[in-house]
Amino acid sequence: MKNDDLYQLPPLKRTWLDDIVKVFLKQPNGIAEIDAIVTALLKTDRDLGSEGESTVTRTINNFCINAGDAEEKAKHPIFLRIGPAQYRLLTFPNSPDLVEIQNIEFSDHAYQRVWVFFVEHAKKNPKWSTLGKRQRLEAFARNLKNNEQLQNFLKAYEGEGLEDI
Repeated sequence: MKNDDLYQLPPLKRTWLDDIVKVFLKQPNGIAEIDAIVTALLKTDRDLGSEGESTVTRTINNFCINAGDAEEKAKHPIFLRIGPAQYRLLTFPNSPDLVEIQNIEFSDHAYQRVWVFFVEHAKKNPKWSTLGKRQRLEAFARNLKNNEQLQNFLKAYEGEGLEDI
């Protein structure tokens, strides 16, 4: 199994940034206007609510090299503002490595609970602090595949509803 397959096994929580980057990857030259991004997201199952445009703009500006309203430079530059409400994906035609720059969260509460347990124990190993997020996810996926105790925890947590947490 390739490393990319390993870290994709657990169901990672989908983020606004994930969805926005997918829209940019489908645009010519990786360039899009906020209105076009919002329109594309409306065609998905993502609930934009009444503040969709501002959510998209804020998300992009958090990762923009030269956002006009940003007080400081983006720690993880993904976008470049090229005009009013118009941006370019810096890594186009490739996707940026979003795993390394976002919090590791899972869409499934059972995986999230097992992840928290795993991290608490993994932190005891000095090597853990030297690993990147992708490497941590790979270690988690490998351990989940091979560790019977983690598998049993996952099965036990799968029976819980979110209200039991």
